[in-house]
Amino acid sequence: MSDNDVLFWRMLALFQCLPELQPAQIMAWLTHDLDEALTPARLAAFTQRQLEANFPGQEVMMSPGRWSRIRSCLRGELPWHLHIETLPQRKPQLRVAFCSQDGLMINGHFGQGRLFFIYGFDDEGCWLHSLRRYPSAPQEDEPNEVRAKLLDDCQLLFCEAIGGPAAARLIRHNIHPMKVAPGLAISSQCDNIKTLLAGRLPPWLAKRLDRANPLESRVF
Repeated sequence: MSDNDVLFWRMLALFQCLPELQPAQIMAWLTHDLDEALTPARLAAFTQRQLEANFPGQEVMMSPGRWSRIRSCLRGELPWHLHIETLPQRKPQLRVAFCSQDGLMINGHFGQGRLFFIYGFDDEGCWLHSLRRYPSAPQEDEPNEVRAKLLDDCQLLFCEAIGGPAAARLIRHNIHPMKVAPGLAISSQCDNIKTLLAGRLPPWLAKRLDRANPLESRVF
């Protein structure tokens, strides 16, 4: 992950810690009297005294615990829904992408989505495998092709909405798109997937995972 990506995810966590403030207010607060660009190292170096100075919110709303959470985000100790787990002893049997604006809910439209949360699944459960975002630099490929290539090691994608041509493009990349009802949490869908993997897989998923087709054992 590049420094720009590390910076982005730390700032997203900070925005979520301070929902009463606008992102522009938070950026102005952190860059106040700063002659250098924000970097992961600079974020980690902030002391609480520096953060308290020029804080744009109401001090009465800031408890010691809240300041601790803010400093943790700046150091890269992100909340569970943004914390990538590195598990070298476990390799995903299934990678699932979630199109989400916050890492908590499946609330992204694939054709407009810029944030993707990749979960790995194996016999022991699931974990946040990687965080990916649509590149900010101009791309030669069509936008949905860029998104498909970003997810080309995933077998499933869950999103709130997706158009027919975009779904067909994903299928050509061997990614099965799934739409969900509004308000579904990523954690709930992960539980559903774990239940699915523990049972008899539907034929299309068995094929994706190169497992035996459950229809072959049926007697007709």
